Amino acid sequence: MAQSKTVFVAVLMSASVWADKAVRIDTGKTLESKPTGVETNNQENVNADETWYVPGWMRTSEPEELAWNNFTNVFSATENRFRKWNGDQLWPAAVKNADAEAVRLADEIKEMSESCRSHLTLVGHSLGGRIVARALAKLSLDGVRIKRGILLAPAIPANDIDLERMGFGSKEPMIVVANPDDVTLKYVYAIAGDGDGPAYGASAAYKSSENVKVMPVSEDITKNTVIDAFWGRFDAVKEIANHHASFYFEALSGVLDGKESKSVRVMVPQDKINFEWKVMDAGVWWDVLEEKGDWRLERNIVTGHCRIINPEKVRVAWGEHGKMKKAFKKVKSQLNLN
Repeated sequence: MAQSKTVFVAVLMSASVWADKAVRIDTGKTLESKPTGVETNNQENVNADETWYVPGWMRTSEPEELAWNNFTNVFSATENRFRKWNGDQLWPAAVKNADAEAVRLADEIKEMSESCRSHLTLVGHSLGGRIVARALAKLSLDGVRIKRGILLAPAIPANDIDLERMGFGSKEPMIVVANPDDVTLKYVYAIAGDGDGPAYGASAAYKSSENVKVMPVSEDITKNTVIDAFWGRFDAVKEIANHHASFYFEALSGVLDGKESKSVRVMVPQDKINFEWKVMDAGVWWDVLEEKGDWRLERNIVTGHCRIINPEKVRVAWGEHGKMKKAFKKVKSQLNLN
């Protein structure tokens, strides 16, 4: 089993690295800034806003051009810095190194003046989002805060205790850009991740975090992704590619510009790995425990496990009764807001 998992992760690594080369965003924008791997602009104004980008797995030694260009486009008015870390490793080692980097990052920020911290924004993608979340959680324990933290598709368990703490390390509300259709996080992370539940970037935390605003991407993010003519024929490639940081920077740009999403996304906390498919009506095998609008929480009368059904009659989550009950409570809270 361990050998199979290692092979699986190796295959994913190869596919993910290749996808970076094939993918581009059809935005009509010309991105001209070049990655430097160091702070851009001048450093003379100590009161200038500064934004640090913490990249994800296998992108940690130098800026990947497309993602860096999108990052510098979004944060064109700030001083920008690429934060290197030792993440170009096999997955288990990269996760361990990410957690160690979070400690180093927090310690470095603690040594900064309060004035500098108040102008600092941290942006982390995937495992980089994990680093930012853990660093801010650690800072919050010491009463230290930066201007803002931003997580893009964070690869950290949705039930991680640091998610409850991280908001206290940010003066302004944190932003989490998430995608419930991110296949890499939704399925691959659930299999090859920490073994401690689904990723926060594709799920929802059972317990809401204070000073944190979760912003799901629009449903058409993958459809609007354009890759090269040959590989674009394969849907699986586009699905893998939609975890790329560039898509999330595009979504973040829309959030910061105040653009309204074309559709309301409901983030559903997960328990077991869920492959979405349409289901039949409850019938004799399922009891309807709760309803909210056209959403239903059902329990199987034979096995006792539960499932959550959306208005399109698609199973969007399933698992143990207690967890699904909490998940449905989270769903209802989002429906009430909308």
